[in-house]
Amino acid sequence: MKKLLSSLINKEGLHGLNTRLSWLPDLDHLDAISGINLSAKNITSIVNDHALSVAEKIHLLLLIEDANHASLQQQITSFVKLDNLKTDITHHIVDVNYAYYRMAFLSYTKLIDLSFNKLPEQQPQPAIKLIVLARAISTAINMLKWRYFDRAGAPANLWSQINGLYQYAIEHQLLNTAIKPYQDSISTSVNSLFLQLWMLGNLNFSGLLKPQIETVAELLSLSMHEVKIDSIWQPKYTFYIELTKDQPAKRLRKVIPTSAALFWHLDVFEADMKQILFQAKSQQMPTCKGQPLKNSHSIEATLTYLQKEWTRNDYIRQRRKEIRHDIIRSASVSVGFQSVCELLQQLNLNHAPVKSLLDGNLAKRPVQTRVVNQGNTNTLMVGKEKWNILNESTLGLGTFVTQDSGALIKPNRLVAILTARTQSGPAIGVIRNNKQMSGAKLKIGIELLTENPQLAILKRFEVKKDRDVRAQHLANDDEHINTEFFGIHIPYLNTLNRSCSLILPKIEFLPNTFYEIHFKNKREIVKFDVISEQGDDWVSVTFPEELK
Repeated sequence: MKKLLSSLINKEGLHGLNTRLSWLPDLDHLDAISGINLSAKNITSIVNDHALSVAEKIHLLLLIEDANHASLQQQITSFVKLDNLKTDITHHIVDVNYAYYRMAFLSYTKLIDLSFNKLPEQQPQPAIKLIVLARAISTAINMLKWRYFDRAGAPANLWSQINGLYQYAIEHQLLNTAIKPYQDSISTSVNSLFLQLWMLGNLNFSGLLKPQIETVAELLSLSMHEVKIDSIWQPKYTFYIELTKDQPAKRLRKVIPTSAALFWHLDVFEADMKQILFQAKSQQMPTCKGQPLKNSHSIEATLTYLQKEWTRNDYIRQRRKEIRHDIIRSASVSVGFQSVCELLQQLNLNHAPVKSLLDGNLAKRPVQTRVVNQGNTNTLMVGKEKWNILNESTLGLGTFVTQDSGALIKPNRLVAILTARTQSGPAIGVIRNNKQMSGAKLKIGIELLTENPQLAILKRFEVKKDRDVRAQHLANDDEHINTEFFGIHIPYLNTLNRSCSLILPKIEFLPNTFYEIHFKNKREIVKFDVISEQGDDWVSVTFPEELK
């Protein structure tokens, strides 16, 4: 790299530009974070230097970007693979990378405003215009990804700024020209880059994890060049963006915007998703447009989410079934199937009601459980997750939690909520959505399944008939057949006329298989055929009516 940077600097003999880049070779001797900080500092200095012309500032910014591009991309690649980093380290990495992209993006937009609005003879050459515009959008894409990595929303005014750049692209006829924003980039167009950014904006509050966000960004970069944008609405379109509003792409529902807007559909992208999902389920290497996907380990969960949210025909907008009433209440929450079962096991709900805990009868408890008084509210604390309930109905809860404790929070995860209000046991629910709030908090919507769960013990039941090949193989394994595991019985819900069901670990479920079940001091043998619902680590199966 040092030779490359030296050659770039030596070419800039005019107006002493070489002195402005004399620090670039130092990047070879710095760690990535220090190098990014140094580059961001110099970008700020260059853009604010009145001794430099706009053309000189553009040229210097492009060279600095070239020098940092590989290191910045490696930062993203490494970060999405890292789990369980200390909170302060995570925030530091995010802050440094986000600050660089934010500074680069604002610098590009400022220089575009200054240069694109000049007299035609004073404007940059079309090739320079194209590369500057493409890089402005590319830095915005990476800036937004780092915000999502930190579970934060888009920065202020991002969409207004991006929509302003789109107007420049139209005015200067730059939308559809092929361009490689960086030397190692795939060929794309400004039009495709805008679509990638707008659709990433649609993921705001999605709750996707870091590898999933990067997977979506990769899929968009490979597919959006086939999507056509129209300024006139037609029934076939599914997404739109209003150019006069500071908002990302939205899904078209009942109201058609009357202000200036752009429209498109993702039918081709939907076909690509189906093909990639088929490859993943067939244990093939997932590819898109002939390119292998870098983050294939998260591809199934990612595409399942995108199919739910972005496809034309299968989309169902979730609506609350009841009005929720505002409250303020603290709760202890267990997240994930295993944690929920451990809580039920600790509380031993089959033998002692929770109200005995609230009365202070804790002498016989084998786990660390305590009652905390907060004003007039008693809060039972079990485990580490402490959430606050904002509103409630008989069917759902609105809660919020600090961002640092929300790493495991994502849609369709099972939760157990325990508060002083609970009489028969912790409420069992499913996270349906989460949303970033100010003050580093996440707002979480939970659909309640029951306030009267029963812990069940299951094991596969060996029978001679009616077994598929896989079940027969497991049945012949005596050690596996006799292994017991926990499930959660969800009783009949009269409010929704919802059948009773059983939640069990996804890894333990086999279709068309008999299970021996112990709960409520009863022993039942039930054959489960199909799944009624599933999350990341659990499945739900409907019980026969006689077991209600």
